[in-house]
Amino acid sequence: MEIERPPDVPLLIAATIDCADLDTMTRFWGDLLDVEFQVVEHFGFLAHAPDRKVTLWLQRVPEEKTGKNRVHLDFVVADLDAALRRVESLGGTIGERQEWQGHIWNVCSDPEGNVFDIMQGQQP
Repeated sequence: MEIERPPDVPLLIAATIDCADLDTMTRFWGDLLDVEFQVVEHFGFLAHAPDRKVTLWLQRVPEEKTGKNRVHLDFVVADLDAALRRVESLGGTIGERQEWQGHIWNVCSDPEGNVFDIMQGQQP
């Protein structure tokens, strides 16, 4: 059943990450999330799946990342420490552990420095 929405209300279809090395980034994100990307020209597409609320796209761009992300992705896992080991083994970086109102997460970065968080908790 599709929910009717007013024609002027946007529907979020994907989060897109700009990247310089599309091959490295599709490999990192594909292995991290245990999914495959379809690469078409300068885009990597993670296909929509019913169990995924938002899909992920990668876009090759000519410039390198500069500055801090103003938007980042958040993930939840049942075993935070195992997920952090996975991030590192795939070429990502682990930042500091955070805690707020009983929630625990780590700030991480992909191989090109794009920031994302992984939180300990029950997956929805």
